[in-house]
Amino acid sequence: MKKLITLLLVSLLTLSCLTACGGGGGGGQAKDDGKIVVWVGEESAAFYQKVCDEYVAAHPEFGYTVEVKGMDTGAVAGTITTDPSKAADIFTVAHDNIGKLASTQCAKPITDENLIKQVLADNPQSFLNVIYSTLNGTSYLYGVPYISQALFLYYNKELVSEEQAQTFEGLKAAAKAANTHAVTVTGDDGFNNSFALLATKVADHSTSVKIYEGAEAVSGGSKGTSNCQGDDTVAIVRWLREYAADPNGFKWASTDGWDADFDKSNKGVCAVIGGAWHYNTAVAAVGETNIGIGLIPTFTLTADHVEGLSGVAAGDVYRGGTFADCKVFMINAHSAASKYTALQQLVMYLSSKEVQNESFVACKNVPAYVGASEFIENAFKEGKVTESEFSLARAQVSMAEWGIPQPFLTGTLNTYYYSKNAPAVFRALIDQTAYPTTGDQFITEEEIKTVEGIRKGLYLMEYLWMHGTTPKEFPAAYPTKA
Repeated sequence: MKKLITLLLVSLLTLSCLTACGGGGGGGQAKDDGKIVVWVGEESAAFYQKVCDEYVAAHPEFGYTVEVKGMDTGAVAGTITTDPSKAADIFTVAHDNIGKLASTQCAKPITDENLIKQVLADNPQSFLNVIYSTLNGTSYLYGVPYISQALFLYYNKELVSEEQAQTFEGLKAAAKAANTHAVTVTGDDGFNNSFALLATKVADHSTSVKIYEGAEAVSGGSKGTSNCQGDDTVAIVRWLREYAADPNGFKWASTDGWDADFDKSNKGVCAVIGGAWHYNTAVAAVGETNIGIGLIPTFTLTADHVEGLSGVAAGDVYRGGTFADCKVFMINAHSAASKYTALQQLVMYLSSKEVQNESFVACKNVPAYVGASEFIENAFKEGKVTESEFSLARAQVSMAEWGIPQPFLTGTLNTYYYSKNAPAVFRALIDQTAYPTTGDQFITEEEIKTVEGIRKGLYLMEYLWMHGTTPKEFPAAYPTKA
């Protein structure tokens, strides 16, 4: 139904309802200057400038020159919301920013019927579920996927064998032999914590964790259902805190950065959980010949991890999880209305399978479309990418089976999940340190080491996800709806 509605909206959209960001603070739409500006990741700017130049040369009727600029795509959304009049006509963001940019009227919806059909035909349902938002109460397509991304494992092949890299237990054995730590992460935020929080049972991919399940892409609307109080989550917290307490187990990145820990001269850690955007830094740390790449490993629950819990058992095997996301092109609401058709035509070309494939070979951007793994494999066989680059893409595509897209359909959900201290609660649970709950109340250091303290911390995380604030009081028993 959502797909049908979107296709029918082409004739219904009126551009007059689209204003600049912040409800009129940006001064309306810009004049048409005959130039289209596109923002992409810094690592991809030269490639996309070449592609756009070729497109303009092949389509003299297009009528615009195109300038491509490299940006820190993680910071683009903030730049746009601050002043859209200075932002590009077409910009790249991770899909979890769509709701925020749409709800603040910083982006125009996609209305070109051919572009909509291409998006619906090429992309997996998981991406289609997160690229819509609302305008005046109606659902529209706002983001056009063209890069997929997920977390996976980088490891130092001088210290870790391919077999050891398959499990967290194997990584620890390698670290013990090297007198170092097994693995780190690139940050302690809610994205990087997904390797543990979204871990699923290998036998059936099951998890009790829910994050805004069934939420609506309406600002101020339904936040859906969240849950992180299940017995499997309690067991996983127990596993990770034990692993972190081991001198050869998990460690948070040092103040010098994860790359300094991973560096072969320091040998502070055998492996790091990161994404494709960390590839060049990881290679620089250990060298092209030493870089190993694989899925986030599995771990096996023990009797201590599952004591007193139901639904989990000693011997259960879990694989670390990930947010499996897409980067999208969006159109600036501040751009001149007369550019609207041309902007959508350019986005259609830049997000096509052909350009996605070229982008992978040139920039190692893993395509977002269904079936891209076949092209990736052929590119390796034909010598267009190195073995490590092929391994990177294969691991990322495979990890999509063990993850979910970030389900933040509105800016509110994004803020509640990332910026209202839930990640800090999770770290406190793993580090077994006291954490403030509300007022002068704490989950004490003694309490947080107990099962009851774990449940209280998980309840607090879930409450922050759903309400963006700490509860005034805690329930007498868990689990309970937050």
